[in-house]
Formats: sequence, structure tokens, C-alpha cells
Amino acid sequence: MTTLSGRSFWLRMEGVLLVLLGVGALVTPTLAGLTATLVFAWILILTGVIGLISAFAGRTHAHLGWSLASAAIALVIGMGLFLYPLAGAVGLSLVAGAYLLLDGVVLLGLALDHRRRAMTGWGWLAGSGALDLALAGVILFLSAIGSAVVIGVVVGLSLIAAGGALLLAHRINPPKV
Repeated sequence: MTTLSGRSFWLRMEGVLLVLLGVGALVTPTLAGLTATLVFAWILILTGVIGLISAFAGRTHAHLGWSLASAAIALVIGMGLFLYPLAGAVGLSLVAGAYLLLDGVVLLGLALDHRRRAMTGWGWLAGSGALDLALAGVILFLSAIGSAVVIGVVVGLSLIAAGGALLLAHRINPPKV
């Protein structure tokens, strides 16, 4: 029998946090979209800086040119997103659409695995996966106007669905054997 009782508290806490963050993103979708863009910008900037340090600090670097190119790409794209977050949101909306497409497929696979193992809550996971696929379709097939809002709404809905699925799939009910 598969049991999650020891982890149920943390899974519930994650579910509650995801729902709250999702509601926050829906209340302020433009802010959520621009924030997501700026967070990604900082990740790339830090990746580029660390890459440069690593390239020059490593005395026995086998591929200095490739390491410098990778660091420079991360820095340039990160700075571009940081300086032009609204334009970055347009590009990120396409990335978000691709992510939701892949995540939806994965969640459907997870739901089918839960169903195969006779675990409760597999339908909620399938519903979350289907929602991700629908949101991916909206992003990938509509124009890029309002991309910051679209990202904020999509992030909010996805977080709420994922948090709700965790809360509903990992209730106290033990899985069927």
C-alpha cells in the first residue's frame, strides 16, 4: 500500500500556498506577468555572472569559448528582459505556453499512473492537466496583445489548479489497493 500520511501536512501546505499565490496572480495579473518576467531576467543575469566567474576562475577550462558564449547569452537576454520587461513578457508568453503544454501532458501521465495504482484523486490531477493544455492553447494560438496580463492570469489559474489538485488528491483517504 502506498501511503503519503507522513508527507500529507507538507503537501497540504504546498497546495494552500499555491492556491494563495494563484489568487494573488489573478487579482493583479499584469503585476504577476511582469514579476514573472523580472524573476526570469534575474535568474539569467545571475547565471551569466556565475558563468563568467567560472570561466575565468577555472584554470584548466576545456572549453573557454563555449563557456564565455553561454554566459554572454544569459547576460544579454537577462539584461534585455530586465530593461524591457513588457517586451520580455510577450516572449515569455510563448515560453509559458510551451511549458503549460508539456506540464499538461505530464500531469495527465501522473493522473493515469494514480488511476493505475488505484489512488484517490487522479481525476483532479487529470483536470489540472487538461486545464494546463487548454491554457497552453489559448496562449499559443492567440495574439501577443496583453501578454503580461495573459501570463499573470495563466500563472494564477495554473497555481490554483495545481494547489487544488494537491489538496484534493492527497486528502487523508488512503489509496485503494
